[in-house]
Amino acid sequence: MAALGLLSHHSSNPLEVGSSDPRNNTYGRRYRTSLARNEDPSSDDPIEGFTVPEDVRGYHDHLSRTFPNHPAASVMRRPTPTKPVIDTDEDMSDDELATPMKQQHEQMRQRVPAVVDEESHEEGHSDKDEANEYGDDDDERMSVDSFETDEENTINDRCPEERKEIEEEIQDLMESVPQLQEDYKIVDRLGTGTFSSVYKAVDLHYHTKWDNTTWHGHHPPESSAYYQSVPRPPGSKVFVAVKRIYVTSSPDRIKNEVSIMIDCLNCRHVSQLITAMRNFDQIVLIMPYQRNEDFREFYRTLSMPAVKSYMRCLIAGLRDIHERRIIHRDVKPANFLFDPRTAIGTLCDFGLASRMTSNTSQQGQCLHTGWSRQQPHGQNKHLSDNDKESIRKLQKEARNKCSGPAEKVGYPDKDSRPISKANRAGTRGFRAPEVLLKCSEQTGAIDVWAAGMILLFFLSGKFPLFQSNDDIEALMEIAAIIGRKSMERTATLHSRLFISNVPSALTDGITWREFITKQNPDVYKLKDPDLHYYPFNTPDYRAYLQEEAERAQQPPLSSSPTSPTDPDTTFTITKPDPGPIPTSATPSLTRPHPLFSPEQHVSDVDSAFDLLEQLLHPESTKRITPKRALAHPFLAGTPDSDDALPDDDEFVPHEFGKGVCGKLHFRDDVTDDPRVKVKARCECGRCGGVERDEVRALMPGEGVAIGRQPCEFHEDMELEF
Repeated sequence: MAALGLLSHHSSNPLEVGSSDPRNNTYGRRYRTSLARNEDPSSDDPIEGFTVPEDVRGYHDHLSRTFPNHPAASVMRRPTPTKPVIDTDEDMSDDELATPMKQQHEQMRQRVPAVVDEESHEEGHSDKDEANEYGDDDDERMSVDSFETDEENTINDRCPEERKEIEEEIQDLMESVPQLQEDYKIVDRLGTGTFSSVYKAVDLHYHTKWDNTTWHGHHPPESSAYYQSVPRPPGSKVFVAVKRIYVTSSPDRIKNEVSIMIDCLNCRHVSQLITAMRNFDQIVLIMPYQRNEDFREFYRTLSMPAVKSYMRCLIAGLRDIHERRIIHRDVKPANFLFDPRTAIGTLCDFGLASRMTSNTSQQGQCLHTGWSRQQPHGQNKHLSDNDKESIRKLQKEARNKCSGPAEKVGYPDKDSRPISKANRAGTRGFRAPEVLLKCSEQTGAIDVWAAGMILLFFLSGKFPLFQSNDDIEALMEIAAIIGRKSMERTATLHSRLFISNVPSALTDGITWREFITKQNPDVYKLKDPDLHYYPFNTPDYRAYLQEEAERAQQPPLSSSPTSPTDPDTTFTITKPDPGPIPTSATPSLTRPHPLFSPEQHVSDVDSAFDLLEQLLHPESTKRITPKRALAHPFLAGTPDSDDALPDDDEFVPHEFGKGVCGKLHFRDDVTDDPRVKVKARCECGRCGGVERDEVRALMPGEGVAIGRQPCEFHEDMELEF
């Protein structure tokens, strides 16, 4: 234990256990208690009930030899030599929010009585359930208070040098933005990036000072985004994320990010803007604190039901922001905070987001339209016969160049052609073909492509897959899979020509299914369940395991109406069927749950392949939209089956002025501020309370109609659907 201050607490450290783990929480609490009592902790005298693993002892010995002058070195060293521990920190990304963030919202939600139906797909297990998995010690049954204490003191788990650095940053932030001191207590740093740093803080006045309804929203209990609308339990500590935008950022960029986040209030699975503060050139944004784990820690082991939840949350968020004509532009695992324990994810970091605009320039104009409500990804333009003939001629000339000498293929060293300008913001390996080809009519299809790349990581078991140095290499990486013909059609759609004589770019290419089966031959093999992650940590699955264990212990009977493999014997995820007693004692898990059976896994993989082909269609106009993707069997389930979900249209938060009560919403002609018409009774006392129309001003986030239901101001009104 004396080596606690030396241990690396980087998220990639294989010996590190997250602060939400009850074993680590108990360990940390007892360690801090011993310090308070002035006890001398020693790894030779471990905490009662805690046995130091052999790999930890080896790591202690390695540290003692690396730092021989450290006071704790003598108690950590053991006589037998040990192998050196490989440093896994060296290849960690420095992307913003890449450091795992604990989604305290979901933890609090699980402690509100009758909040979420157990059949909801975001159902998770409580930390109390997890503690019982490791023992019956009352100290390991986490309470709300212990969870909050651990979350508030996570900075104590860092090494002294890092802790000092973070404390200096926090002090500097408090001095730069004095308004924070009154309302928030910053307790740790969550992550750093190119344009900002994010810190964890305690909201000191959540229960007493603020009106939180505008960012909580009014999502129904049946919605996967209901966790956003659940108020925090009275008296509980509420954590928030404080994003400090560096002063080197462009004012226009900051204004764009804030305005887009305001428009995205009440969007599902999207980080909500609570408030923003400014002091001279320093700006901070306050958002809910989200718990998550590093994508690299779970993408290989996550079960197919959890992968479905990951993609469902991500694509639901994309659907909502695309409805508001907003493109995220930087969809990637580091910007989607996912908690594999609860299967809840939140899209964050809108620093590169943009709005869909129509291109007015005729130079390099694409051969497809931009966004429209009927065609969110645009549609191909109708070309005259002359235009079609001209395109065929150019394509034929390009193919002839491909078969010619090498010096005829490529682009001129001194290119005199007019420069094509287009927004290409994003991250290497996630840019869609139209971004690489500098499309002038970009739509939300570029976010859908990035979502498809994430699904590709899950299925292939490899991340990252594409590591190009520039846009030309990125196009060649894609062409090496989909083929030269497909890339030529894609380039033509954006008024470009694709010319290449690289042998790896085959004429016809292969499908994404073929690519994945080559990368991951075990893709159809059912993964071993991880009881820490959804859905294997749910009470229903635990009950199923308990029932199977009891079934295995039953003594054999002389006669029995069914056998262990009787096809008529079924189980459900919500209420395990005890079924008849088998004819002989069988080991646990001999009859897998239908939703997690090898047959269901094969069906899910085939369905995922079908969705992937549509998510990664190289032509943006043919790429599946988020709305259609959410109705795909892989995400919506098969109708009348156990995994079937309600129609997503029932839970969509409409943008201002849309929905069943949209006609009662309008914007002020002068200020453009949102307004709403409501029915109110006169309180003058003379007219007898006559009901009349009244106009009220709205705050951002108010007056949002969800699905076929009216907004909170018109719930009692009779409206035509």
